Amino acid sequence: MITFLLTIEDINLRSKLEEIYLCYHKELFITAYSILKDYHEAEDVVQTTIIKVSNNIDKISEVKCKKTRAYLVIIVRNLCYDIYNRKKGITTIAIDEISNIFTDDVNFVDNLIKMEQSKEMLGFLNELNQDYTDILTLKYYYELTISEIAEMLNITENNVSVKINRAKKALKDVIQKGGALCERTV
Repeated sequence: MITFLLTIEDINLRSKLEEIYLCYHKELFITAYSILKDYHEAEDVVQTTIIKVSNNIDKISEVKCKKTRAYLVIIVRNLCYDIYNRKKGITTIAIDEISNIFTDDVNFVDNLIKMEQSKEMLGFLNELNQDYTDILTLKYYYELTISEIAEMLNITENNVSVKINRAKKALKDVIQKGGALCERTV
């Protein structure tokens, strides 16, 4: 890791990556090790995470915050799942077409941002599959592009689009189910 950091000429970038590494190394390693059960692979995943973060360092405004921690854990977890699946011979199949659940993406983003501040939205996101929560978080909270998400998660852009659409549909279903429950109790 030291060798990688020394190759970075921008001192601010290097110090920010070093701070991220020192602050989160243990937690990221524990996350990776709990999935992979291999010390060396877990270390490799942590280092790969730091390298991936260096490509999107502008997305991290503050190093010591929950947002940064969540961002790093998502990357580590997905890298671990890729390694685990590769070991088991499981491959991800991209689906070519899927219909859009939300016709107006701008309204979806506006509603998501408004609801993000509320405990209700957190409850809705907690009801989703972890992959869906991660993909929505990367897309709408961290504002990563589809190509950035694809590169980060080591999947195709098409697969990212499919997962985003599925996650939005699942979130819509959870919200509608929650709304129906609230109406019945009133």
